[in-house]
Amino acid sequence: MIKILQTLLLGLGIAVSNAALAQCPTGRYLTDLFPTFTKTTVTYSTPHNLQMDIYQPDGDTYAARPLIILAHGGSFVGGSRDEATIVELCERFAKRGYVTASISYRLGTMASLLSADSTVPMGVVVRAISDGKAAIRYFVKDAATSNTYKIDTNNIFVGGNSAGAVLYMHVVYLGSIAECPLVIADVMTANGGFEGNSGNDGYTTKTKAAINLAGALINPSVIGPSDKPSVNFHGTADNTVPYNCGNPLSGLVKLQLCGLGQLEPAYVANSVYHMSKIYTGDGHVPWTGNAVKFNTVDSLTKEFLYNLVCTNVASVNITNILASIHLYPNPSKGQVNITTSTGIAAITITELTSRLVYEDKTAHGNSYTIPDMHIAKGLYLVRIKFEDENVTPVVTRLIIE
Repeated sequence: MIKILQTLLLGLGIAVSNAALAQCPTGRYLTDLFPTFTKTTVTYSTPHNLQMDIYQPDGDTYAARPLIILAHGGSFVGGSRDEATIVELCERFAKRGYVTASISYRLGTMASLLSADSTVPMGVVVRAISDGKAAIRYFVKDAATSNTYKIDTNNIFVGGNSAGAVLYMHVVYLGSIAECPLVIADVMTANGGFEGNSGNDGYTTKTKAAINLAGALINPSVIGPSDKPSVNFHGTADNTVPYNCGNPLSGLVKLQLCGLGQLEPAYVANSVYHMSKIYTGDGHVPWTGNAVKFNTVDSLTKEFLYNLVCTNVASVNITNILASIHLYPNPSKGQVNITTSTGIAAITITELTSRLVYEDKTAHGNSYTIPDMHIAKGLYLVRIKFEDENVTPVVTRLIIE
């Protein structure tokens, strides 16, 4: 099922599309506005001789462009920046007008990962986090000096696949060494401190949001009130990076990580703007080698980033004005159920052309059932208005099949 929790401005649907177009040129960030791109390889961490591949849209004249930095998977002991999932995302988003980068980072050994002393595998992760931060600083430094890549440093997004997502989730959600669980704080102190020892010192590692493909955090408690936004993907049967809390690699790594099953409630409880796709019954990275599931990752990430870049939805003070929703089944063959965290006042369903196909202005309570509407197969927009006028209306997609 698709579970999307969106906090959007009033009148999202078509209204937000029009507002967004006022801030972003037509087609930019949503379509392949640039048919080709150029890939450049640079060394971003001199102390550790680490490289990354930078993808830039050919013919782009924008003076300030959003940046996406992604890290590959491989359990922190393998993999490379040439990983197919990461490369494909970098290429697709470069064609839409982003500058993208795929980074290499320091890898540990399997022996260190499987050490009975939890500080040893933590050291492997912390060193990778240090490298991920240096990659961010590389672009911030460039923006402040030569401005080769024309980056809008207010729109830097980071994430990755599997271990790469674990890496950057900790970059995004750990704001200071004081916020770190003790096991991380001690290991960071031994590896250059909170900012690490990977170079490009003196520049910020501020990011806007996380792109989380089968990643996790050491503890959901590091997510704070109105924290950074995230877009998330995870299989419920993942034994490599636990969907709930547990030890990675089927319990072999003596270090707890908590995946989307525990992060999702933390996002909701802390009013964090996010979107999530839960792959029920799937194992680790089910989008790898599966075009349909990968396209879901791509399309939801595209929508999520567009909302942040073009409508700046996360800049709204969303404390106490959010509602979480669960719409299921989706896709549906008829009847649809909705549960919410606050009372529903009205529900409308429209085609993408705005033609109304269903409306109920007398809905009440936190659960609602839409009867079989006997409408044509396709994509529809469900708009939910809440009894509390301070709660932002929500728009989400419904697929009838």
